[in-house]
Amino acid sequence: MKANDNHPFYKLGQKAVFRIGAVGQNQFVTDGLPQIAFAGRSNVGKSSLQNALLGRSGLVRTSGTPGRTREINFFEVPEKGWFVDLPGFGFARGGHQSSGVFAKLVGEYLSQDNQPVMVVYILDADVPESEVDTICLGRILDAGVPTVVVMNKADRMDQSKRNRYPTIVKDRFCLETSPLLISARTGKGLDTLRDRILSIFEP
Repeated sequence: MKANDNHPFYKLGQKAVFRIGAVGQNQFVTDGLPQIAFAGRSNVGKSSLQNALLGRSGLVRTSGTPGRTREINFFEVPEKGWFVDLPGFGFARGGHQSSGVFAKLVGEYLSQDNQPVMVVYILDADVPESEVDTICLGRILDAGVPTVVVMNKADRMDQSKRNRYPTIVKDRFCLETSPLLISARTGKGLDTLRDRILSIFEP
């Protein structure tokens, strides 16, 4: 994990703390601070990306059984806002089951009036097309929540994939801009995403 300790967001991220794992709507955080939600299929590196953005190691943890987490985890960046870790949406072959989980808990979260202020949807850079992403990212976009689509593990892509895959995703989901190529392992693209987060936490 690469952490740029010169970035203004770095010191804020160092103070982040886990507060609650919500299993129902009555446990959602409602303090008015902006919430940035992180979503994606299991095994796309969602936890690693959040830890890398915060400059932390092990704060956001993966489930022992991929795709089985059924909580929405809230991490406070004190006095600034929240990182909200949504449940992984399961393996590609379990698209319909994943959709059911998504609709129940995550759907309730996304249906709030003012939260989240942004969703970071994480794709595997090596898998530009997936049944789970089609269902879940499609529903997030349909909900009208401002969404940044990123392709994690970009360090594994060759030049041909870097040229083709972002366009495939952009066209598939009718995005205004191509997804951001990012790598939690090498730090590629992290500061661009940190800039966007900081503009929300410190407008």
